[in-house]
Amino acid sequence: MKIVINTATQRFGGSVQVALSFIYECIHFPEHEYHVWAGPGIKKSLIESDFPSNFTFTYFDFGVISLSSTKKIHRILLAQEKEIKPDVIIATSGPSYFKSLSPQIIGFNLPLYIYPESPYLKELSLKKKLKLYLKKRLHYYFFKREAAAFVTQTDDVRERVKKAFKTNKVYTVTNTYSNFYKRKDVFPNLLPERKEGELRLLTVSSYYPHKNLEIIPEIIGHLKNKGFNNIRFVVTLKEEDFHKILGGASGITNVGPLNPEKCPSLYKECDFMFLPTLAECFSASYPEAMIMEKPIITTDLGFAKSICGEAALYYKAKDANAAADAILRLINERDLAETLVQKGLKQLHQFDSARTRAEKYLKICKEISEYDKRK
Repeated sequence: MKIVINTATQRFGGSVQVALSFIYECIHFPEHEYHVWAGPGIKKSLIESDFPSNFTFTYFDFGVISLSSTKKIHRILLAQEKEIKPDVIIATSGPSYFKSLSPQIIGFNLPLYIYPESPYLKELSLKKKLKLYLKKRLHYYFFKREAAAFVTQTDDVRERVKKAFKTNKVYTVTNTYSNFYKRKDVFPNLLPERKEGELRLLTVSSYYPHKNLEIIPEIIGHLKNKGFNNIRFVVTLKEEDFHKILGGASGITNVGPLNPEKCPSLYKECDFMFLPTLAECFSASYPEAMIMEKPIITTDLGFAKSICGEAALYYKAKDANAAADAILRLINERDLAETLVQKGLKQLHQFDSARTRAEKYLKICKEISEYDKRK
């Protein structure tokens, strides 16, 4: 097959890690011809010399997506498609803002649109709810216009997407950790020397309101009130986001956004993984923590439990005091921490490996391409 991997509009976040892992795994399936449309988030971690001659790369930077820029995106990508004449196009995260001539498979990773029960949504002002509703309508328009099929990362999301778009062309391919976590590359330490008795909680995430990172200073306050001053939170935010939502709070270290290949080294420097998120289709932080043998502390919401099972310690979402108690419990109950690590290693078997994920993506590409030719 001649396949276009469309990441042209991807700039940051977990979608970049998924796409990058898929692109690299395609090296092991040399029977296909790959044309990679790489956005800025992919470009900074790609090394073209890693790839054989059946890969071609074209780079794009459309900046922040706006309604006015979608016409430009469509025009430029359509011209590229007409040159390549691919059998199929796959965008591991969408919408792609591009109505292709070939069938396009698009990943759905927008949890706020399909999880109305999220605590984040319940506390939004009427104005913000209206804004989110309009944004959802616009994104759904593009999804319906562009997608010949959808890919989701859990069965629960698959069922919700099937219902939302009234289609059975929805496939589950689970997310997982990248093979960077198997390479065990070692980078210089990103954190200052650990103070005596210091414990570190890592949150690898870009800033989105539903990630609920704003709760961290409040948790630190509760920990100090309970007599614990040696706990440090580590985040990976853009500097402007760090100062906007967490600036001024002691007990937090920001290392800035990291290329995916550096993240395993950062996990090694920390003790626990902490994710206060209020809505997810999937978070690679969960399997990343499992493979790095770090105990997980996260919210007690359905999506988190469906991904982690018994391999995490849960606390009541948005309750900073409950989060502090969960952290202290892991510190005080070392056996519990080790139990979570062992259950995490077992839970990893529930996810596709990076290789299997790529194989499933390619199988879907073949199925959708053949279906399109039969029409």
